[in-house]
Parts: sequence; structure tokens; C-alpha cells
Amino acid sequence: MPVISKREKYFPDVTKEKELGESPSSHRLLSQAENGKTGMADINSNRTGMEAKKVIRSPLSFFSHKIGVGGTLGLQEYMVTVNSGQEDELEVWGYRVHVVKYLATLAGILLSFGLLGLPLYWWKHWWLRFTRVQCILEEATSVLVVDHYKGIHTTYHVKDVYRFNHAQGDMVIPANGKADYQIVSNFRYFNCKKNRYIWDNVEATFYKLEGLDRNISLGELHAYKEGLSEGSTKMRSFLYGKNEIVVPMESLWMLFVKEILSPFYVFQLFSICFWYADDYWQYSTAILLTSCVSLASALYQTRKNQQNLRDTIVSSEVVTRLRPDGTSHQVISSDVVPGDIIVVPDHGCQLLCDAVLLEGVAIMDESMLTGESVPVTKSSLDKHPATTIYNNRDHEKHTLKCGTKVIQTRKYRDQVVTAVVIRTGYLTSKGDLVRSILYPPPVDFQFEKDSHKFIAGMACIATVGMIYSMVRMVLAEESFHDVVFEVFDLITIVVPPALPAAMTIGIVLANQRLLPKNIFCISPRTINVAGAVDCTCFDKTGTITEDGMDMWGVLPVQNGLHSLQEEGEEMVGWREPVQDISLLSQDSLLVLGMATCHELNIIGGEMRGDPLDEKMFSSTGWMLEMEGEEQSQLDQLSMPYMKSPVTSTNSVIQAAPQKLFQFSSDMQRMSVVTRVVEEQQEGFTEPSTMVFCKGSPEMIQRLCLPDTLPPDYTSVLESYASHGYRILAMAGKVIVPAMAKAGKLNKMTREQVEADLTFLGLVILENRLKTASIGVLTELRGANIRTVMVTGDNILTAVSVARDCGLVPQGEDIIRCRAEMVMGRPSVTWMRLVDRPVEQNSQQPYKKDTTKLSLENNPYHLAVDGASFEIICDSFRDCILPFLATRGAVFARMRPDMKQRLVEILQDLDYRVIMCGDGANDCGALKAANAGISLSEAEASVASPFTSKTPDISCVPILIRESRAALVTSFGIFKYMAAYSITQFVSVMILYDIFSNLSDFQFLWIDLFLITTLAAVFGFNNAYSGPLAPHPPMSSLISLQPLFSLLSQLAIGICFQVAIFFYTRAQPWFVQFDYDNPCYIGTPAEAAFNSSGLRDRFGCDPEDDPVASYENFSIFTISQFQYIILVIAFSKGYPYRESFLKNLPLLVDILLLTAFCLFLTVWPESWNACQIHYELFAPPQEDTTYRLVILAMVGGNLVLSLFCEMFVSDVVVSKMARSGDKKHEKINLELSKRPEWPPLSTDTERTEVEATQSNDQEDSQVFIMGTDIARPTNQAFDSLFSTPVATDSSSHSAAAVSLNPPTATPKRHVAGSELMLSSPCKSFSTAQASPTSSNSTTGKFVSCDRIDTSSEPEAER
Repeated sequence: MPVISKREKYFPDVTKEKELGESPSSHRLLSQAENGKTGMADINSNRTGMEAKKVIRSPLSFFSHKIGVGGTLGLQEYMVTVNSGQEDELEVWGYRVHVVKYLATLAGILLSFGLLGLPLYWWKHWWLRFTRVQCILEEATSVLVVDHYKGIHTTYHVKDVYRFNHAQGDMVIPANGKADYQIVSNFRYFNCKKNRYIWDNVEATFYKLEGLDRNISLGELHAYKEGLSEGSTKMRSFLYGKNEIVVPMESLWMLFVKEILSPFYVFQLFSICFWYADDYWQYSTAILLTSCVSLASALYQTRKNQQNLRDTIVSSEVVTRLRPDGTSHQVISSDVVPGDIIVVPDHGCQLLCDAVLLEGVAIMDESMLTGESVPVTKSSLDKHPATTIYNNRDHEKHTLKCGTKVIQTRKYRDQVVTAVVIRTGYLTSKGDLVRSILYPPPVDFQFEKDSHKFIAGMACIATVGMIYSMVRMVLAEESFHDVVFEVFDLITIVVPPALPAAMTIGIVLANQRLLPKNIFCISPRTINVAGAVDCTCFDKTGTITEDGMDMWGVLPVQNGLHSLQEEGEEMVGWREPVQDISLLSQDSLLVLGMATCHELNIIGGEMRGDPLDEKMFSSTGWMLEMEGEEQSQLDQLSMPYMKSPVTSTNSVIQAAPQKLFQFSSDMQRMSVVTRVVEEQQEGFTEPSTMVFCKGSPEMIQRLCLPDTLPPDYTSVLESYASHGYRILAMAGKVIVPAMAKAGKLNKMTREQVEADLTFLGLVILENRLKTASIGVLTELRGANIRTVMVTGDNILTAVSVARDCGLVPQGEDIIRCRAEMVMGRPSVTWMRLVDRPVEQNSQQPYKKDTTKLSLENNPYHLAVDGASFEIICDSFRDCILPFLATRGAVFARMRPDMKQRLVEILQDLDYRVIMCGDGANDCGALKAANAGISLSEAEASVASPFTSKTPDISCVPILIRESRAALVTSFGIFKYMAAYSITQFVSVMILYDIFSNLSDFQFLWIDLFLITTLAAVFGFNNAYSGPLAPHPPMSSLISLQPLFSLLSQLAIGICFQVAIFFYTRAQPWFVQFDYDNPCYIGTPAEAAFNSSGLRDRFGCDPEDDPVASYENFSIFTISQFQYIILVIAFSKGYPYRESFLKNLPLLVDILLLTAFCLFLTVWPESWNACQIHYELFAPPQEDTTYRLVILAMVGGNLVLSLFCEMFVSDVVVSKMARSGDKKHEKINLELSKRPEWPPLSTDTERTEVEATQSNDQEDSQVFIMGTDIARPTNQAFDSLFSTPVATDSSSHSAAAVSLNPPTATPKRHVAGSELMLSSPCKSFSTAQASPTSSNSTTGKFVSCDRIDTSSEPEAER
């Protein structure tokens, strides 16, 4: 066996793999393995490699001469990385003021009349470079914070470093990475994005200030129960500041200054001033007026947004704070600090900090954060085990969040409901939400980036023209004034100031058209991005399916039908499914469990709680009651008790909950300890104490005694799940009287309560498709837009819904990918899921499917659950993940962070992704997607740029259709403005060559009447109402088709201008323009010039810059038609917009402008005043042929432009441009060459294969499984699948989403045949079978790029 070095083992060489193209995943999917070769300081995080890579690619190139080159200071002393490995990872560089550089820069700004200050204001990191010198962070007075967002977008923040200095040690700062505080007399910090970063003198680094919850144990939190002293509160107030979420409200003057100093308005101001100085006052006045309107609108909108956000966010309450001496004080909520003990009021209070409940129970309304109006019960934090570290997610049921409302508190009679404050201000959950609004992730759209490059290219063209003109004019000994004005005039021609405003027309109109369709946008820039999407991800519950669920029925076992007084039987087996719960005996254990195992409460006289609990409880016919009046119970730590209808024996059962273990997405279950008595005619029976537990069937299966489970438990479960039903399992047990005393019950742990349960049966619910889902998904699929389901539900349920709604077409295969840790090694199995189970009696022997499975000609999709997805991301990142992400259709059991991770992986594969979801669990994915659509109007949905008030996915094709139209409009108007600029530039350059130009009124006619009006109505085309096109429009300007389109139109226009110029010169009546003799004195044209009235109006002084000439007439007349032709050519219709013939304003504008252009060309002499204003020196009227030739050239220009644009560009070049260069297209091409991947066995038994390489045999396995067919119990069961349920539910059932984790597959024997797997990474051969249970042990592997620990499956709530 060859010796493998540690470096090679952990960081295999992937260069060969990339060259061969066998794993065409994105660069980022492969980058970690390559990064590992640069440094081994931290194998798990690759921190050294990542940092080295960042330094290499850092845009801070002007620092390179100081960093690590010829200096005495090392890189780590200049820079530290904060929040390492997190989404908000930042680089912090230290600077201090350099007096000489600072004064020199100020002098330069003054001498340049502020011009030098503009770029230093726009790019503040340049200000650091010019005024400060790099230094060690310990001496820094300013820092440069560099944010490499996702490695693709770099943002710079310049921040001052502040210092608190006190004579005495009366301040505290948190110990870095620890839970305690240290008393100091001074500390340094800087603020960035509403986060505070504290300087650590010991570690010589900055670290982010966190709340009290950092690395603190439960015992330490309970140690705060007495409260903070006044001195401690004061010390912490210096550190944390006011408990306020301050939304910046800038004055109108400051907003005006900031807006007017933006590059767009600075350039407009320069152009306006230049035009006024050049006496071009008409157009400059028009631009000035439009700029003022635009500026006023922008200021109003900005101010309104700030005001609305502040009104929504800013609030204050009076809270009661406890002191260690037993006193209490009422203070404003802004004065509390982490560590304070506050009293949670009985009801009606909004919490303005994050706090952990120490005493009592609180029922909270968290709709502001979650979007779900289900009351959430918060219980007091456990005291044991005291050493357990507090975790916000694990202890969410004990955490009160900022912005939530207290509906009701419950307590013992003399108890005070108290909580310890752990986070304040922007550190809170609500603060984090507001921060995401104030600092949204940067949107880097290819079209915008290319437009900036294009404008830079146009500026270069202008520079060339400037140099050429300047040289010619200097050689001709023109005055300095003329040289400067003529040269700078070219800048305003080539880079038109109206370009940015014109480009927003399509976006503004699309936004206006979305409003009547109940789609609201808070980020208009994202509209263009949404036009380029080719992949849509959908949540399931509440998005594709209805929010709530309906009871289908129950599938009991014999134990579940026993009454309270019956003894259990030895026989274990299923009983007949029951859809009408009232048919079951009211004293049966299954009904008793359904009636008691919930978190329902009586609030305001109404039953409130999770809709799933409400549905289940209501189906039993029981009642929820409180002892006495509700208000008298507010001082008791009691829950409502349950009361049954009259049973068949004329008795009534009453159940009073004693102890409740709330639902947890980690635990995938909830349980209740309840005391049950039966009220009979002769009196009450002896009370029984029982435990009932409900949750995911797989979790309940692990908690139950094996001999209480039916032998075909798994197959029956899979049969129901494969039909799309939502399944919960119910179990219970009796607590012996000796352990049923209150004191002993309170000491029982959850593990003790939920041990050795008896299985009672399955509760089956159904979730119906929304009406719009099937049609929308069919439409998207017809447009070649990939559709993906990302849900927290059971994988078989999700697959069934995917088939029913058409997300996966009927007849196409779904292959399940299952990854697990087997003996410490990651392994993968592939299993084909049958469309619908083959119904057969469980008593009959199961026959093997001997038909050979072939996927060569049958499309297939992949499905995976969250636990498997996590293992594949960590262990098979290069081998399987790119293929799974490309072919995956169903991603089930996905936590919120997994949803976001999937969206980012899809983006890595060059997909443009729309995410559509309805809950707070989708916020991460909504933020990460290129365009997110929220179906919820809660504040949590502000993470999404789009919100639909129509609660179904019909908004998705509407948004795509309008966004595509907006993107095509933006493309067309950009090309039009660029072509107009270059066309006018060419016209001017031709006339400059004879020292002539266009007249001011000619410029005004072109700029104001032609260009401005045409651009204003260019985007009035509605989106195409027919089927979505099979391809999105182009999103890159710098690509073959748009460049060919633009350059071909420019070439045609230039050719016709040059042609008419030389044709004019060839006419017998032509006299060349002479700048020194502008009135043609002494030439054959003198009489014609005098009769036109131009001499009387403008005189013959060359200093007045005369322009009237035959050359001017020819160039102006043909160019004015060219601007109209360009609009017609670039105003694309089908398949993204309606035809421009349906754009009535544009059509009318074109007809009117064309008519006037014809007048100026053919009969300008008939209106002498107009001819003089335009300074048109027309050729002799007798020569009508010349003017007809101009019109013929215009016609030829039109025909040639339309042919070139509509046929050559849109058909020929478009096909050439649509090359499959996207990563996911390459992966699909690779898979099309591998019809055997993933290979499935020819029978239904498990076949396991593993790598043949000697170094891989120890590390990872890939298993391939054939068809998996679930087998139902009996024919009675089969007949019930078609029974409809009439009731509907409108509430969102969050709990049931997370109660069905991936189904465990029963063990099977290993097939003896041998298979070879054509994997992107390796070859495989048969191996030994492995257990099917998964564990969380970290295993080593060779073929992948990092080591990680796979976590237990965790569901979403």
C-alpha cells in the first residue's frame, strides 16, 4: 500500500479532476480542497488557506508595497479577520493619521476647487490612502473594514476607532470568547453595520460585542435571578449603550447634499453648467427641470422609507426592573442592559429586548418574527444540568424575543414571572431583522456590471475623439476657448447625462404593473435580476399546498383501542383505519392521547394554539375548560383541563395536564404527563397518571417498546407517506402511583418520562394542493425553468406532492439519494421510488422485480433529505453534490440554514434562483436567492424583495413575465442610448473635420424631442401575455449577441452617414463649407445662402461659430431618421414583450416625429422661420432627386437595420451565443453521457459498493439501491385512499412540517452481484452490507475536500 501523506489525505489533488471536466462543479465547490494546500493551521476550517487566498485576490492593490514587502510589520499586525467562518466575516486593517499626507490632500482639494475631493468622497478607502498611513491595529485611529460578500462582491467601510477613558475602573468589557466580564478603565472599539467591535489587548484583535448569552451556562443565567446592582447596570450601559433600535433619520439638507454629490448628479450638474456656458440653454433647462423633479422624488421616497421604518420599529415601554436588595423600579425599556432582571407583565406588553424566562410561563405572540399567528408557550429555563451551555436555538422555548407580545402569563399564586435580559438594541432578534433591512446583501447583476464597463468604454471612445479633435484644432490655431468647449462637448455627447434615468424606465413601469397584481417590491433593482432566472425553489406547506391540514383519520393498533381500565393484550397488530374519530370509544387510549397531548390554551375565552393541535383536538369532540373564571386563573401556573363527551357507559373523563415537554424540532416530538379521572354515576374513579407522546413516526418508533410495534410498521408508514399524507405517531404509558406524586413528577427528566412507551397508533392528516399550483408549475416547466421543492416535510410525502402538483411529471423516475455515517464513514445509497406503491396483501410473499431497470431513455430526478444533504455537502462535495444539485427535484427535511445553503449552491452552478416561501423559516433562502418572493406580510418577510398578497405561487410567472419585459426594456434602451450617443458622436466628428458642427437647435431637436420623448415611451410595451419563452433574455451586455446588435446598427448608421456625405459632395451644385467664409461670399452658392435668410440672422463672422452648410444638411437630415430607426430596431416584442405596434404612445410619437423629419428634409424652405432656427442650408429646390435619394437611403437604412436585428442578430447570432457554458449545463451534458449513473441494481435488494482504491476503502462508501416498493397492509386500507375529506383549514401548521423525518429502510440481504459505478470521482465494486441506521460520528474520507461532523437529522418548524 502506498504511503499517503497527511496533507494528501485531507487535501487531495483536484487539479486533474477539473482538467478532465469530470466534476464540472463551480470553482467554489472545489476551492476548499485547493485552499488546503496553502496552509494547515486549522484543518477543519482551512482558515490559513482562506486568508491567504483573500490576501492574494484583495482589491487593495495599492497596499501591496507595504504588506509583507520591505517592512518590519507582518500581515497579522496590519490586519485581523473578525467573525471568521461566518456569513459576516470581515477583514479589519489599521490606519493612523499622517499629518503631511493629510495637509497635502486638503491643499489638493482646495486647489482643485473640490474636484479632488469628489473621488475621495465616493471611494472613502481612497481617502485613507491619501491621508493616513497603515499601522498596527493597536495604534490605529481608523480602520478599513473589507467585506468580501460570498467572495464575489467587495465592500469597503471606513470607521473611526473610539476610546472610552475613565480615571477609575468603572466600566466592563466581555472577556473574549468567555461568559464573564472584566472591569477596565478604558477600552477601544469601532462600530460597523450596527455591530460594535471591541479591542482585545491580550489577543491583539477585535471581536464582536455579543449579549449575555455568549458561552454562558444555565447555572450562570440563574445566578442573575436577584438582578444587577445600580453600579453594575451603569458599567454595562457604557458597553452596550441604550436599548434602542435607532433607525437613522437624516435631515433633508443632508439627504440633499448626499444625493447631489452622487456621480450621476455630479455629471449632470457638470453637463448643465457646460451647456449654459456654451449657450445651449434650452436643453440644459429641460435637463435641469427633470433633474430637480427626479431629485425631489428621490428625497421624498428616501425620507418616507426612513419615516415608515422608524415608525414601525421604534417604540418604548415601561418595565419593572428588580435589584438584589429586593426592591423594584419602573424604568424606560431603553435603560435596561444585559443581565437585568425584569418582570414580565400579565398581558398586553411588547417585549423590547431578548430575555430568558427564569420563573413562570408566558404565552407569546411571535407573528412579527415568524409570520405565524400561533401563540407560543414559553416555559422557565431549567436549572439542571447547570453546566449546560445556553444555546439560542436549543433553548428557544425559554427565550422571549424582542418585538413579540405577551398574550398571557401563568404562575403560582405568589410567584413573579421574571426574565433575565440577554440582548439589547441591535443585538436582539428584531435588531438583526432591522439590520438586514438597513444593510441588504449587495445585488451584483451582470447587466449592471456590464453597463458600467460599457460606459467606461464609451468614455474611452470620447477620449480618443477628444484627442483627435484637440490636435486638429490646435494645428488650425483655434482659440483656447473654442478648443476647450468643443472638446468637452464630446464627453456630453458620448456619455449622455440622461442615460441612468432612461435605464430605470423599464424597472419603474414594471413595478407599477406589478402593483395591481398584488405584488409589491421594496428593491426595484431586483426586478431586472428576476428577469434572468432559470430556477425556482418552492417551499411546500403554505406555498404549493394549503396552510392547514385536515384530519384524514387514524390507524390504531389494539393497544390504542384499550380503555383506561383494560389490560394490554399480547397480540400486536393494526386495526381497521378509522376516519370518523367519533366512532372510537371516548375512553380509548388513542383518543385520550389525541385529546391531551397538545399545547392548546384558552385566551380571551377562545381556544388558541397550533392549528394541527386544534384539528386533532376538535376531531375528538372533547372540550377545553379552565377551573372557574379565566381571570382568576392568571395567578396560577395551570393549564386548561380536558373534558370528554359522555361515554357509552354514561361517564365523563377529565384530564388535567401536570407536566408538559414542548415540541422541539430537534426532538421531533412533544409529550405531556396528565392525571386522568373518570366521573361515573357512583363517583370518581381512582386517578391515573399517564404519559402521552406524539411526534414523527420514526422518533416514536425509537421510544416505544419493540414488542408493542407491529412487525410491518415501516412498510405501512411508507405506504401512507407515499400517498402524500402527513403522519404523526402516538404512544403512551402509565406512571405507577409511587412515582406519580407531584414532587417526583417535577424531578422527572424528559428522558425518563418518554422511556419505554407503548405504541397506540398513527394519526393521519392530509395537506391539499392550492388551486394555482399545478398550472403554475406546468407553465414554468414548459418554459424550461427548473422547479425545485425545498421543504421540512417527510421525503416520501414531499415526493408524492411533487408528483401530484406536476413538479415531477408523471412517468419520470425519482431516485432517492440517502447518505449516512456507517461505522464512522460516510456512505451513499441510491434507490428508485415507485410512482405509486403496488397494492398487495401483506400476507402474500413479496416477489422480486426481475425487470431490468434502465434510465437511459427515461428522464429522472433526484430526491434527498436534509440529513443526507448535509453529509453530502461535507463529505462528497466534489463527487456527488454538483450532480445532486443539478438533478435534484425534492429536498426534504431541510432546516432554514440548509435551504439557504442549497440556494447558494445552485447559484454556484450558475443558476439564477427565485425562492418562493411563506414563513420565517424561509427568510435565509429568500435573502440568499437572486429574487425572493414572500407570501407572508409579516415583518420577517422584509428579507424578501418581493411580497405577494395573493397567497399562492401564481405570482411567480407574473413576476418572471414582467421582469423579463423590464430586462429587455433596459437592454433595448441602453443599446438605444449608446447607439444614439455614438451616432451623434460620428455626426459631430464628420462635421468637426470641416470645422463645422450641428446647430444648437438641431442638437435640441435631437436630444429633447427625438431622444427624450422616444426613450420616455420606449418601455410602455406590456409584457408578452402568451406562454413564457423557453429561454430567459440575455443578461450580459458584453456578450456576442448584444455586442453584434449594437455594433451592426452603428456600422449601418455610420455607412449611410458617410455615404450621404460623399454623395452630397459629388453633386454639381455643391460648394464646400469654409469656416472663414461661412456666407459663401464669391461662390456659386452665395445667392442661395442670402435668399435663405441665414446671413441676415447669423451674420458672417467666423467667431460666431456658423454651421449652416450642405454637409450639415445632409448629415443632420439622415441622422434624425436614424434615431427613429434605432428605436424601431431595438424595441423588441415577442417573446418577452408585446409588439411595439401595440405601444400606442411610442407608435404615435414615431409617426409625429417621422412626419416632421420628412418636412425638414423635403420642404424646409416652405417654413422659412423654421429653416432659420434649425440653420438649415438646403440644396436647390430644383434638384428633387437629391432629397429623394436621402429618403431612399433612409428606407434602405430601415430595411437593413431591421433585417440585421430581427434575423441575423435574433436568429443566427442568438443561436451561436447560446452556448452551454454554464456549470449546470456542463453537468447535465456530462450526465447525458453517463446513462448508467446512478446505477441501480436489477432487483430490489440492496447492493453495496465501495471504492476500489486502497486509500479509499477505509474512508467512504457509496451504496446503490434498486426499486423501493412500500407494501400496504390489506385491501380495506387500499380502498380508503380515495375517500375525500371536505373540511379545509386556513391556518399554517408549523409543527407538523417537522414531525416526519426521513424514513428508515428495513435491512435487506446483500445481493451477490458486482457492479461498477461510473462516478465523477471513482470506480466502485461490491462490498459488505452496512447497517441502515445513521449516526453522527465523524468519519475520514479521501475523495472529498474537508473534514466535518455530520449532525443528527433536524427538522424544520
